[in-house]
Amino acid sequence: MNLSYNIINTNLVSIMFNYRNHRYFINFLVLVVTLGLFGCSPSEPQKSPTPTSSPTSSTSGIPEQKLETSSLTIGILSKPSYYEELTTYLRDKLGNKVQIVIDGDESIPYEEARKRMINKEWDIAFTLSPILSVAAKNNDYHFAARMFPNNPPYYQATLFTKSTSSIQSLNDLKSTNTIALGDFNSASSFYVPAYDLFGKSLRVDMGHRGKDIKDLVKTGKADVGAAAYEAVTNDKDLRIIHLSKEIPGSNVYLSPKLSESDRQIITKILLNAPDNIRKQANYGGGEESDYSQLIKISQRTEEILRCANFQQNPVNFYCSDSYPDQKFSISNNTSEILGRINGWTRQANEIETFKLSGKDNTVYQIIVPRKILNQISGASNPIALQGKEVKIINIVPQKAQGGIFELKITEPNQLNILEDIPKSSIQSNYQVKQVDDGDTITVTDVSNQEIRVRFACIDTAETPKSDAEKNSDNPADKNQFLWGNKEKERLESIIKIGDQVKLNIVDTDRYGRKVAEVRLEDGTFIQQILVKEGLAMIYRQYLKNCASAAIVEQAEAEAKQQGLNIWADSQFTAPWDWRSQKKSSKKS
Repeated sequence: MNLSYNIINTNLVSIMFNYRNHRYFINFLVLVVTLGLFGCSPSEPQKSPTPTSSPTSSTSGIPEQKLETSSLTIGILSKPSYYEELTTYLRDKLGNKVQIVIDGDESIPYEEARKRMINKEWDIAFTLSPILSVAAKNNDYHFAARMFPNNPPYYQATLFTKSTSSIQSLNDLKSTNTIALGDFNSASSFYVPAYDLFGKSLRVDMGHRGKDIKDLVKTGKADVGAAAYEAVTNDKDLRIIHLSKEIPGSNVYLSPKLSESDRQIITKILLNAPDNIRKQANYGGGEESDYSQLIKISQRTEEILRCANFQQNPVNFYCSDSYPDQKFSISNNTSEILGRINGWTRQANEIETFKLSGKDNTVYQIIVPRKILNQISGASNPIALQGKEVKIINIVPQKAQGGIFELKITEPNQLNILEDIPKSSIQSNYQVKQVDDGDTITVTDVSNQEIRVRFACIDTAETPKSDAEKNSDNPADKNQFLWGNKEKERLESIIKIGDQVKLNIVDTDRYGRKVAEVRLEDGTFIQQILVKEGLAMIYRQYLKNCASAAIVEQAEAEAKQQGLNIWADSQFTAPWDWRSQKKSSKKS
């Protein structure tokens, strides 16, 4: 390299004397410097400094990664704000052709998260709970990263009381005591505590998150609570009475629907994200947790729970040795069997077995492969089926040992979960007065009183509400309003002013609007049409209020698969994300 520079310097001196035209000299000097930079690279390639400030600076100048998929859904169980910078980073890395949506928040039940992984709705799943990590593995998801990488790889569950309680240990628990538990799929607040409570009878108040469980104990509404050790240990108002075995942490998983190439690209991008983004989304590098011990605990828990009826207190955390005495008789009508599920066990790794008390006073044993069970609406969690009324169709019972008749399910439509359908709220005496936007209309009732109606189950893009919004130059605003106006126009073509509509009112929102499923007089379900055409998205945060959830879920799956309208627009932002971003910018 020194020889090269000597030659250049010699030539440079000569040129300075020979070229009188200053402009030519400057041009030549630039050329020489450029050649010197390219010809004299160091022995090792220079590394770009690792950015730590923002996702925008972290990806400038780096080529976009090309995925085969056109959309990614990030599944979460905590605040969406924790994942906004990660979403921006992924969009910057993957380009505008990949639509990225955050699905979920801190209020989503664990069972709903499990259902979405069973249905492969989440492409990137931040499982939060190790039980949900196991559920991801059971549904063929692929490990990508560890959650809570700065925490120890294992933690413990604890049973705790109020600091002034007379309960000192598990031995002091009686059937009159109430325990506050978490969701069925929570390791620290359900599975492991249920394992530790083997042999006990307690009153149970379940389905809560950690903070709510602590509040129930502190206020005396529950005598005992279950939560992770870290959530309780520094609270002076609470006293720990039992520590569990070690529990592995949770992980980030990628959907089996993604190609292997896409999974490799996404994993690499996730792990190479700036530190501040990984810290905020609570994930990082590391090996996948070993769930073998937790699986053994959960299997024991499931054995206990197959006989437990959580609809009736007190709950027995054990099974009796035999079924209650019943008379066995088979109804002549084998095409339809009605009954209630009141027991469950796992016969093999891929087979679920339920006990069914038939309306005909017969005890049946339902045998169903797990893959088929996952396709049955409302049956995503075997434990959650306890106490459910079901209808079995087109199966001839086969007599088995012990006088119990087996019902072997081979098709999803043979097992039907009977849901309570709202009745009195369905009315047809509403007349359409105005279409406000893509998911809101104004109607009048029989007394000519105006009622604003917000469509249940779905969310559509926003329409501009002011001149400032109409004239906005922000690309995200323009895109949002483009689709908002299209969706409003489509709704106006379906519902005409003066039409009669049927409303199934399920709620009242904070603006005083009635939240309802809307149907025309002929039964046409408006929400289904909009979602099926790719002009609306399922509003999963409030899907629990949607009596026709299965219908709109099927409609959205079809629209996604066909890439209709919003699903073909890589620039489209989910309306709830757009509203959140607008709110954040106003605060700023």
